[in-house]
Amino acid sequence: MTVSQPAQENRPGFIRRNVPVTAWLPQYQRAWLTSDLVAGITVWALLVPEALAYAQIAGVPVQYGLYAAPFALIAYAIFGGSKRLSVGPTSTVAIISASVIAPLAAAGSQHYLSLTIMLAIMTGVVLVAAGVARLGFVAKFLAKPVLQGFIFGLAITIALGQAGKLFGIHTTGDTALQKLISIFQQIGDWRLLPFVLGAGCLAALFLLSKYLPRLPAAIIVVAIATVLAYALNLGAHGLVLVGKVPSGFPGWHLTGITLEDFYHLLPGALAVALVAFSESIAVARSDADKYDYRINTNQEMIANGLSNVGAGLFQGFAVNGSLSKTAASDAAGDKSQLSSFVTAALVFLTLLFLTPLFKYLPEATLGAIVIHALWHYFDPSWMARYYRVRKVDLGLALAALLGVVLFGVLPGILAGVVLSLALLLNRVGSPHTAVLGREPGGTRFADLANHPDYETVPGILIYRFDAALVFPNAELFAEEVRTLMHKTEPPVRIVVIDCEAISDMDTTASDQFLNLLDALEKLNVSICLARVHEPVREFMSKDGIIEAVGVDHIYPRVIDAVDAFEGRTTENSAE
Repeated sequence: MTVSQPAQENRPGFIRRNVPVTAWLPQYQRAWLTSDLVAGITVWALLVPEALAYAQIAGVPVQYGLYAAPFALIAYAIFGGSKRLSVGPTSTVAIISASVIAPLAAAGSQHYLSLTIMLAIMTGVVLVAAGVARLGFVAKFLAKPVLQGFIFGLAITIALGQAGKLFGIHTTGDTALQKLISIFQQIGDWRLLPFVLGAGCLAALFLLSKYLPRLPAAIIVVAIATVLAYALNLGAHGLVLVGKVPSGFPGWHLTGITLEDFYHLLPGALAVALVAFSESIAVARSDADKYDYRINTNQEMIANGLSNVGAGLFQGFAVNGSLSKTAASDAAGDKSQLSSFVTAALVFLTLLFLTPLFKYLPEATLGAIVIHALWHYFDPSWMARYYRVRKVDLGLALAALLGVVLFGVLPGILAGVVLSLALLLNRVGSPHTAVLGREPGGTRFADLANHPDYETVPGILIYRFDAALVFPNAELFAEEVRTLMHKTEPPVRIVVIDCEAISDMDTTASDQFLNLLDALEKLNVSICLARVHEPVREFMSKDGIIEAVGVDHIYPRVIDAVDAFEGRTTENSAE
């Protein structure tokens, strides 16, 4: 009985951690209900027109945007840790989905639809598996500058694809450059009516968002444009309309998938998972920081994965956390994920009763909604910041941007990951190092490059390495110590390594360190270590470094090592 009791006591904690709804729902306050209802309705008013538009980006009929939403919202509300994150169809994931499926199936075919649905499910499985394996840290592989450049390029690609609707033409090509060329190749086919309506809708969206931000601008514009198209019979004058949207819940369309399809979809599922989770966790963390609560990265990965599985099983495409809808929910006073249940219920009602209203919805209006939703991505202020603060970050961002614009989304993702890893390795492999000098008449030691008035200690090289000592930089460490030792006058008799910034060490670095010890021993030069962190000291002890250096050559402070050397020098002189 005493053995099973801890398991019973830990069980509720385990459930609360892995099914967060069981933690917040019992503590729900009645006073929050009105705010959550308003927030749920607000997100629904934004979600419905955007979902219709994003379905077209994904290359599937408009109703599949609605299919993607409800179970994604419910799954995240149950398993997610963010209080306000709204998960559903987004422009980013929609275009990546289309770029994955387009080479594998003909647009508009049943096979295209089946692959799109399967991609959502596979993306979800990848995320759930990664979350269970505690791989939430992989989102960090996309450095912020690279991610910003990638998203900027993605926004350009999406906007150019939607611009065709405003000109009454169909753009072709996978990249932004190809879409731009396609638009101007069809300049003779541009039509005035969709341009006037689309531009009017776009202007109305900007004006409503600026001057009446609490109103559901997208649903108002959709309603007005639909009424105008119906009343003026604009479809008969060449305006392309959405047409009949089926009512009710979807049938089962996940058919005809082969093992070869799984093989071709897997790289795309990994790409969608990486980008979708990177965006979702960024939005979730922003909300957590704003309202001072914590989220579990691995649990968020599982929640986003289950949202994609839910979207796919309900015949929708891949989803992720939406910045615009989360912001709208926050502005409406959202207090909890109950608002997501409200939004999901309203989407179900829309599918059952309201889809006939979309028959006369102009596609130019959907194009305007997408372009407006993307507008905040076109703010180039981050470029000026990177240019001012760190030009290499600007170069990485522009490389990712151009990769997407010139070569496509998937090559852009790959370039982003490779560039991020290259940036990481470059920074780890080229850390800051310093030769330390002593404050005149004092005991403080600092970098001589920043304090030229500080003094070197004759016969001592005091060297600080400002990074973890690991395989990308281990050789640099050993070579720099050798070089500095030979350059220093008078000749060096002891090298003091300030280990304060060395937070980790691996076997490659250990081998380089031991080789350095052997080389210095032949020159009758010894090494002392100062300010060694306990985990690093433990590793050094296990791998023989402490024994090779000598326990009596390990000091808590740099000054202690210097005093010990100067004391020995004085004793030797006296003898």
